[in-house]
Amino acid sequence: MSASPVARLVGLASGLLRRVVIGRVPKLFDAAYYRERNPGVARSGLDPFLHYAWFGARRDRNPNADFDTAFYRRQSGRTRLDPLRHYGQIGAAQGLDPSPGFSTSLYLARYPDVVAAGVNPLQHFRTDGRAEGREAAPSPIEPDRLRALDGVAEDHRLTLPEAEGGRFALTLLRDSPLDRTADFAPRFCLQLCVDGVEYDALLNAFRAFEAGAQASLALEIDTGAGPHPPMPTQLLAFERCFVSRSGNGRVLHLRYAELRAWDLRLKRPGVAAVFPGGHFSARLLAKGEGWPAA
Repeated sequence: MSASPVARLVGLASGLLRRVVIGRVPKLFDAAYYRERNPGVARSGLDPFLHYAWFGARRDRNPNADFDTAFYRRQSGRTRLDPLRHYGQIGAAQGLDPSPGFSTSLYLARYPDVVAAGVNPLQHFRTDGRAEGREAAPSPIEPDRLRALDGVAEDHRLTLPEAEGGRFALTLLRDSPLDRTADFAPRFCLQLCVDGVEYDALLNAFRAFEAGAQASLALEIDTGAGPHPPMPTQLLAFERCFVSRSGNGRVLHLRYAELRAWDLRLKRPGVAAVFPGGHFSARLLAKGEGWPAA
């Protein structure tokens, strides 16, 4: 189906903006792959790499089939560049791995001709190495860290805050109406960059809510109020849930059958607590926006 006139206009304008602000699209970026997995981007006509660099990377969207944005961000932390450009310009030279299935250092050690050619190892593997029968060794970096994310669709993952210094509110609800437009997700993963006090406060909030009778319980997180870890320290895995969004996508609503809270601060992360089903919402707050009313 051909693009609408509006989508074509958006494509031209956003493509020009991307060339002015960002420059060339990295060779590692697979526009067809990104559009296929982000149909909203395809329908809008928005330049796909501009979307990835400005929005998609923050939501752990992957730029190609061999690059896992969430996995890479755990190694690099917050960076000025989006994860894909960071890997191409800096990360590969530092030995960072683009996905659990690809070790940068082991690929270069196995194929010295790639080193001599000065080619990005993942780019070589994607364009030539795979077709030539060269093997990619799995990454040795904390393989257990991502077990909770195995098989979870990209649009069923969210990392908060989306930007350094961001603010968000988390609310536990005793009951709430089910949105008819809600999607079913076998698992929804919410990763939080919280400090130790906030980590404990959130677990205690779930425990208190489970034992109490209050209709709701809210927790407010302001990562701009003090130093915060650059990588997620807590992962909330909501099992067998219905997912909906409101407020232009800034409010997430979940009705879930079980919650497993993972501690990501450990070298070998694991489940720290399990809670019964319930209702949960997460609201991203814009700069200057007040906290939601209790």
